[in-house]
Amino acid sequence: MKHFFGEIYDATDQVMEESVAVKLESASQPKQVLKMEVAVLKKLQGRDHVCKFIGCGRNDQFNYVVMSLQAKNLAELRRAQPRGTFTVSTMLRLGVQILEAIESIHDVGFLHRDVKPSNFAMGRLTNTCRKVYMLDFGLARQYTNSQGQVRTVSYFNVFVNADCKIIAQVCLLDVM
Repeated sequence: MKHFFGEIYDATDQVMEESVAVKLESASQPKQVLKMEVAVLKKLQGRDHVCKFIGCGRNDQFNYVVMSLQAKNLAELRRAQPRGTFTVSTMLRLGVQILEAIESIHDVGFLHRDVKPSNFAMGRLTNTCRKVYMLDFGLARQYTNSQGQVRTVSYFNVFVNADCKIIAQVCLLDVM
């Protein structure tokens, strides 16, 4: 699967004998985003709605991060519905979990800055298939300083509104 800043591959962790996601970016591309992705993913470990961080590294050609593999993202799932939208009960279940995921990233002092249906996926395993996972932290930015105080408004105010619109976007509601 190709993304604007890199590619994601389904791979097998031969030690753990499980499927994983490997996200690559070219080591020579001007905009490097995996460093931020790794930093945020590590801070979020142990929280709900977050993929398990497995490892990261780089070589001469690529930077990479390895994490737990999830199922289809919400944009794909919504398009697969007969009417192109989720039922009201599904929208409510997804909405609550999406808000919990966004709250988690805010709790560790970051804004996601790329909140959209394709950056949320359902769990892949039978015990996680009804759980929403937040993906893609490459554009995230810290909105608190080292003392936990909020940085100046001009730094992040244009991105907060995007977090507030995710429910309408996921559910195709015309409320904005």
